Amino acid sequence: MPAVGIAAVAVALALMVGVIAQGMSARVRADTAADLAALAVVQAAGTDACEVAQEVARRNGATVAECISRPDLGRSSVTVEVPLGISIAGLGDDLTVKGSAVAGRAE
Repeated sequence: MPAVGIAAVAVALALMVGVIAQGMSARVRADTAADLAALAVVQAAGTDACEVAQEVARRNGATVAECISRPDLGRSSVTVEVPLGISIAGLGDDLTVKGSAVAGRAE
C-alpha cells in the first residue's frame, strides 16, 4: 500500500512541474511578443502603428491588451496577453499571461 501512495505523490509532483514549466514558457512567449510588437510600433511610427503591433503579436501567439504609440517622442509601450493553455477548475478556461515592453530612443 505505501507504494501506491508514493506513486500518487510522484504523479502529483510531475503534474505540478509540468504546470510550472508551461507557465514559464507562456511568460517567455509573452515577453518576446511584447518586445517585438513594441519595436514594430516604433518602426511603423504612423497612424496604424498599433495595428502593426496587433499583427506582430498575433504572429507570435499573443493579443495586444494595450498599445501606446508616441511617434513625436519615438517611443512605444505595448502589453500583450498569451493564453496559458491550462484549464483549472473554478478559474475558467481563459487564463492568460501578460508581457509588457517599451521601445524607442533614449531620452
